[in-house]
Amino acid sequence: MFNERGKKTGRKKLVIASKLVVSMYVLLFTIGYLTSNTGAYFNDKEKEELVIEAGTWWDGSKLAFTGEPGQSGTCPAKTISVTLQNVGAKMLGSTTYKIYFTETGDPKTGEIIKSGTIGGVEENGTKVLNYENVKEGTYQFSVLQREGFPDEKHQEIWSEEIVVTCVEPEAQPTEDDVEASEETSSNQEKEDEPKQTDESESNQNQASDEQEELKNKKAETESKETANSKPATETQEKLQEKKATDDAQQESESKEQDQAASLVDEETKKGANEDKGKEQKNEPAN
Repeated sequence: MFNERGKKTGRKKLVIASKLVVSMYVLLFTIGYLTSNTGAYFNDKEKEELVIEAGTWWDGSKLAFTGEPGQSGTCPAKTISVTLQNVGAKMLGSTTYKIYFTETGDPKTGEIIKSGTIGGVEENGTKVLNYENVKEGTYQFSVLQREGFPDEKHQEIWSEEIVVTCVEPEAQPTEDDVEASEETSSNQEKEDEPKQTDESESNQNQASDEQEELKNKKAETESKETANSKPATETQEKLQEKKATDDAQQESESKEQDQAASLVDEETKKGANEDKGKEQKNEPAN
């Protein structure tokens, strides 16, 4: 009986000792893990990561201004806006932004007219920042990266400058102004009617005078052409008469020459016949 009790007691002690040993190993492992100098990294799609190292925490987000700044509405109710995009991992906290303004010069050295907080932005998400009721001048937005951002030189990012120019809206005419304008226009038309009639008559007279002047010029031109062609005609007639006279004279001289030649031929023939007759008379005498 005593042996059975001793065996049970020994088993209980062994179990208790085993539990103590296991507990000691777990405790030592936990203490060693928490006190080690190595960092813990959590990577999601090679973009989202959490870094714990020597008290430095950064959620892997990276903010950047994208696109052109916008302007909408008219002064004094004009609104300016910029778009912010998270090109890194999801933001696990918030950050701050400021809006600077100056009437002339660099807005970075101007006054801060507004500041606010930007909540968590998803990976590749965007956030639009607005400012309403602006006045003429130059504006610029600035945003801080999340705490622990590794590039200290770009811890604060700036938007492009936004130059606002206000144009005064045109005054809308009242009913009295419209009636006065219509009355003035009607009176002006009545005054212009006689002027238009006079101008029409003057234009008609001027056109008539121009036509008459053209007729006179045409008649004068024809007269000059006739006068210039008359001497030429007379000269041509004289030349023709002279040619006819010369032709008649040549024909007369030719006839005289023919007659003279004919007379010479007759005399020659006559002399030859006489000589022949004489010879015939002399032959029998011999």
